[in-house]
Amino acid sequence: MVSFIMTLKRLLSGIWRNIKEPIFLSLLTTLILIVCSGTMFYSKVEEWALLDAIYFAVVSLIPTSLDTGLSPQTSFGKIFTMIYLIVGVGVMMMLLVMIGKAIIKVSSDRR
Repeated sequence: MVSFIMTLKRLLSGIWRNIKEPIFLSLLTTLILIVCSGTMFYSKVEEWALLDAIYFAVVSLIPTSLDTGLSPQTSFGKIFTMIYLIVGVGVMMMLLVMIGKAIIKVSSDRR
């Protein structure tokens, strides 16, 4: 539990350090819009429950091999998902890189 709290503290300090940078805010806003559009799409077109749609929209953009048990069934849903992942993963990775750099900088500043 202590390790989780320390990691969360570093994550929040990295986000706080980046929040002043316009490019970070732009990426964060873009990511929020992408996740919201994915959530709306999956809940309407694929007729998933709202929680399932949000879960899939977020987890599919995180670079893990987590199996959500969800997958689009319609042709339109599959095409949307391909485009959604290409755009969303790029934005998510840039955001994660910026947060990682800020965490490293915060850690090195404390030494």
